Parts: sequence; structure tokens; C-alpha cells
Amino acid sequence: MTRTADARLAAALAAHFDPASGTPYWLEQQAALGIDARRDVRTVADLSLLGEFDREAWVERPLSDFVPRGLWQERAALVLAESGGTSGRPVRCVFTQPEFAEGFGAPFMAASAARDFPRGGEWLFVGPSGPHVIACAARLLAELHGAMAPYAVDLDPRWARAQVAGSFGHVHYTRHVLTQALDVLERENVDVLFLTPPIALALAGELDDERRARIRGIHLGGMAVTSGAYAAIHDAFPAACVLPGYGNSMFGLLIEATAPVPDADGTLHLDYVPLPGRMVVRIVPDDDGAPDIARTVAHGERGRVVLSRLDPSFLIANLVERDRATRVETPRAAALGLAAEGVRDPYPVVPRQAIEGLY
Repeated sequence: MTRTADARLAAALAAHFDPASGTPYWLEQQAALGIDARRDVRTVADLSLLGEFDREAWVERPLSDFVPRGLWQERAALVLAESGGTSGRPVRCVFTQPEFAEGFGAPFMAASAARDFPRGGEWLFVGPSGPHVIACAARLLAELHGAMAPYAVDLDPRWARAQVAGSFGHVHYTRHVLTQALDVLERENVDVLFLTPPIALALAGELDDERRARIRGIHLGGMAVTSGAYAAIHDAFPAACVLPGYGNSMFGLLIEATAPVPDADGTLHLDYVPLPGRMVVRIVPDDDGAPDIARTVAHGERGRVVLSRLDPSFLIANLVERDRATRVETPRAAALGLAAEGVRDPYPVVPRQAIEGLY
């Protein structure tokens, strides 16, 4: 059974703020803030006492500064994760094996069962491998659904972003990725896709009706999906359960647990929900451009996404994300064992230009 966020917080604080075996970064922050974290931070409502997570320090300092010294001495079994570097130089974190399964596998499985996502079958993953943990997540999800490891096409989003939009190199790389994916789809009996929204749309344009109708499940990840793209992918693959996710490699997955219901004007809203306990998702006011991590907006209001991860292996408190979203209650998701509230329609504050057909 998932522990409450306050219980997870207590375990994380005990690990990271232990004077003898704790985490260098957090012990330094405690001294700078003039607090005793294990005494003063009693519930998740007190997380703001730890201040905004220092992204620049995370970029500049070695990974070992963010892992409890005691755990670092036995690091061979840890799962190493690295961000995609969308907003600058990449950062790194670790998970224990159970944390990784809970962060990426458990939320998906809760939604998968409710949405009748296909089991078994054969999967195709089109996305980053190498240092990117999303490839490990793809293998985990396939295994949890009774499938073998996915067929895979590697994508290097950092290289793709480095190309000038419209250049020969950019177009050539896009075709290179799509050609590999099409080769798998032409030869193998793939019925589940794990890819980004632009790749799904690009493949839809390359496949005939019969081949698209054979796809029974699609997991969208890697970037925010608009309601328009969601609807287009759903229409292009009429037999597929389309299941988007939101999150990142440092925290884990928030999942769209229940199918979106359109407004009266037909607009779809996508709600994403975490597994309760280990990840605290807050929407804070940012009307003046400076997010206020000490406050939370009311349900139905829009603001900046702030994430906290409460794991004994890696503590991230109050990381201000680049996205804005609406805070919503999610009772149907809570009935599935997910959180009772989530985020609706997250999208970057400053929209970035997707690499056409890729990422």
C-alpha cells in the first residue's frame, strides 16, 4: 500500500538530513537556512521551509552531492537517470529499484487497467536511450504488460535540437528516425507504440489505414500533448487506447488515468495524476512572473507547476518547472489508487518549437 506523503517525507528527511550519513547538498542547505529540517518540516505543507530547489547547483555539482553518503557507498544497484537537457545542461539523479518501479510502473499500471490498455503483444519504442531513463521505463512497462522488451529506435533529442530548423541535417535526421520505425512496423506485428506526439503524427501520415488499425495501444510521452494533437492521434489510430503521460526522468510519471471529457464546445482537457505519496505536485501562483512556492492556487485556477520528490535516495523539494497548469480534483483517479488531485493541460510558459516529427 502506498504510504502517505507525510510518511514518505519523514523517511526522506531522515535519510538526507542525517548528520553522519546524509546528503551534502541538503546538509549545506539546512545550515544556510538556519533550520533543523527533521524537526521543523513535519508535513508536506512545510516543504516551502526548504526553499526553492537550486537548479544551478544541480547542474554544476557532482551527482554524489545529492545522494545520501550512506547510500552512495552502495550505489551499484541504483538506477541512474539523466534529463533530456531541454532547458539547459542536463541534470542527473538516482532511484532505487523499488522507487523506479513505483515512480514509472505503478501509475501507468493503475491507469492501464482502468483504460483497458492492451496486454501482451509487441511494442515499439521510439525515443532516447543512452543516458535517458525513459528507455528503461519503456522496457519496464512492456514487461509489466506481459510483453517482451520493445523493438526500439534510438532518438537523440539533444542532437536534433542542435540542428537549425529546416536545415538539411534536421530533415535528414527526421527521415532517418521515421525510416527505422517504419521498417519495424512493416516487418513485425507491433500493436503498441511508445513515442512522442510528433512522432505518432508523423507515423500516422506514413502508414496505411490497415496498418494504423492494427495498433491497439499508444503511450505518449517526452513532451506535452495538445488537445488537438491528442484528438488527431486518436482519429488516426481508431482501435488504439491512447494513454498520455506527463512528468520527467527526475521525478517519475503522472498519467492520464481517465479518458478526457470534452467541454460543451468540444475542447478536450487532459488531466494528469501521480501515484500518491512519493511525488507532491503543486500549482502555485505566478502572476508577477515569480512563482510563490509558499502558496497554492485554488482548484480550477491556473499557475506554475512545482514538483517535489520524496525518496530516501533522492530528495527534490520545490523544483519550479517550466510548465503552467490548472489544479484539478481527480476523484475518479483516486478510486484507482492514484492521487485525489492532479494537473490539467500542462504546457510550457514559453512554448518551445518541437523538432518537427520528432520531439
